[in-house]
Amino acid sequence: MDGPLDEGELIKLLTKSSEIFESEPQVLDVEGECVVVGDIHGDKESVVKALDLLEQNRVLIFLGDYVDRGPYQLESISALLKAKIENPSKLILLRGNHESRSMNLYYGFYDVVLSRYSQALYELFVDVFSKMPVCAVLDGKIICLHGGIAEGLESIEQLRKLPKGDDDPVDPIYVQVLWNDPDESVASFAPSYRGPGIRLFGALVLENFLKKNGLKMLVRAHEPQPEGFRFMFGNRLLSLFSCRYYGIKPAAALLRENEIKILDLG
Repeated sequence: MDGPLDEGELIKLLTKSSEIFESEPQVLDVEGECVVVGDIHGDKESVVKALDLLEQNRVLIFLGDYVDRGPYQLESISALLKAKIENPSKLILLRGNHESRSMNLYYGFYDVVLSRYSQALYELFVDVFSKMPVCAVLDGKIICLHGGIAEGLESIEQLRKLPKGDDDPVDPIYVQVLWNDPDESVASFAPSYRGPGIRLFGALVLENFLKKNGLKMLVRAHEPQPEGFRFMFGNRLLSLFSCRYYGIKPAAALLRENEIKILDLG
């Protein structure tokens, strides 16, 4: 992975990335073999290992949270955007809850950018984040997004209609898709420890959504997992975490036909 880019190079990278994301729909339909990667949070080692998998003729999907917290935030997001420009149809970068202005101000990415570059450059990052798609659907059967099922979300079509361009999403469904968590002690929806407007969802919520949309499974990220992954709800939900900080063993998942293989990114 290369070192930090100069501001002029980053401006070009961000401008081109913004154009690509703006041209993509909120929901990307994908066919064939895929590798899915969870939260990165500035873990450049996981980024390098995951991007190596691009060479094996498969689609690579990241579930968001590229920045904040970790020590190599700029290096990680720059490498991912460069790879996106080089492989626009093979690399999918979804939006996570940390791809927003408010989270960057609180959890570090804003300060990281301003320590090396200008406020204007940070604004370009915000623009790029606001245009990232929110969801990918694999072979019409597996839905991939950052957080979880939102209260009031009945159809994938609702996700396709979500607006792009908000620094911090305001649509309740958009917010919850980025922020919600599964909970085995909850039947339907319940308030979340993460704050107002965010929900915990149970197995019944997931089952109903999958059934209504002809889906088999949800793959999401958002929560640290000691082993890098966790199956829930009778294996109908897979959580991934791909950042090695917090003492976690970073993982990704290879999805092909009816098989799921957990990959070690450590």
